[in-house]
Amino acid sequence: MKNIFILLFCLIVCLSTIAQDISDKYPSLIKRVKQINQDKSLTITTLENEAFLSQMTEGGGELTGFFKSGQIQKITRRIGLSYGVEIYEYYFTDGELIFVYETFDGFRHIERSREFDYTKTERNFVGRYYFKNGKLIDSETTGHNRFEDDTIDIESTLIKEVNYCVDILRKAR
Repeated sequence: MKNIFILLFCLIVCLSTIAQDISDKYPSLIKRVKQINQDKSLTITTLENEAFLSQMTEGGGELTGFFKSGQIQKITRRIGLSYGVEIYEYYFTDGELIFVYETFDGFRHIERSREFDYTKTERNFVGRYYFKNGKLIDSETTGHNRFEDDTIDIESTLIKEVNYCVDILRKAR
């Protein structure tokens, strides 16, 4: 009986830890992200297609910077591909990257015609990347993405991408 109780206790503890959303570990960061998203006073700069893409994609792209008093608060980067849409959201505090939210919505593939249905997408990937003092401190992903390749460093890749976006947006202002 004692062993069953211990086993049940361990199972409950394990399940509650697995079910916990990682964002619960970073309440002040999530509060900051919500604050940025709700701020209607932000100045917006938007670039399309070749204005920021080094190579045009099938679905084009859009890069949007959200600024307050000249300082970057958020960047949204949308890239349309032949097989889906990538969306990246970068969030900042005092010009420093604090959070990246990445999604990929793939076009539904129709088996019998071997073509994509460009009117419907399915969420195939979600990534949440948490930063502090310019360093990746935590991440959570669902689905498959480019970082499954262990030779790709998540932190340096995301920082390189966001620095490119910040530079392009600042030049466009």
